[in-house]
Amino acid sequence: MHINSIGQGPDLVLVHGWSMHSGVWQPLVDLLAEHFRCHLVDLPGHGQSDWQPGDFELPTLLASLAKALSQKAIWLGWSLGGMVALAMTQRYPDKVKKLILLASNPRFVQTDDWPCAMAAEVFDTFSASLAVDQQQTLQRFIMLQAKGANQPRQVIKQLSEQLAQQHEPEPEALQAGLKCLAEWDLRDALTTVNCPTQMILAENDHLVPASLANYAVELQPKLRIDVMPGLGHAPFISQPQQCQLVIEQFLHE
Repeated sequence: MHINSIGQGPDLVLVHGWSMHSGVWQPLVDLLAEHFRCHLVDLPGHGQSDWQPGDFELPTLLASLAKALSQKAIWLGWSLGGMVALAMTQRYPDKVKKLILLASNPRFVQTDDWPCAMAAEVFDTFSASLAVDQQQTLQRFIMLQAKGANQPRQVIKQLSEQLAQQHEPEPEALQAGLKCLAEWDLRDALTTVNCPTQMILAENDHLVPASLANYAVELQPKLRIDVMPGLGHAPFISQPQQCQLVIEQFLHE
């Protein structure tokens, strides 16, 4: 697993979302690296990380991360990366000092008892399109992430540029990642988390609705929730300085 480390200070692990790679954190990481030692993870089959079938099986993935990142650290995960970080907190609590869930849902797809998520029919249609045309599906996903942002063109431009800077993710890795989004249910992990935890949501997010806040705090009353106004699924791209401020306020508590 490829991990790039930059900056000085307390250890901060950053885990990207579905279909992207660690480069997506620019320029937020430039700001954070002034005060933290940032460890930028490329998930299996993404960025510069190799892919082997089974790499996204949760016990395998968590064990790989635990081996590669031996130090206790703050964990910051975006979207799918937030689910990985939450699962890491449950499986290896000694590895996680504080947890930040950025535009991330412990249950990504709606169920009867979890309406604050993506509609199952929308997710299924999206998944089916990946098998037909991967490139077009990735572009559609970029558009979904930009939707609702106050500067959608900036988000589309930056996400597209980051995707183009690396080889496209392995098709099997993309399918495995979608399977994780469809099947993982980490609500129990959120309920039992025992380290300081922040959930950052975006007001206009079309993938992880801001209404999640009402449901998440019922699972974890100690959760700190920050909702960023006027932004979509990638608030750290639209407003990196504002996002840095929200993150560091929590970390310095």
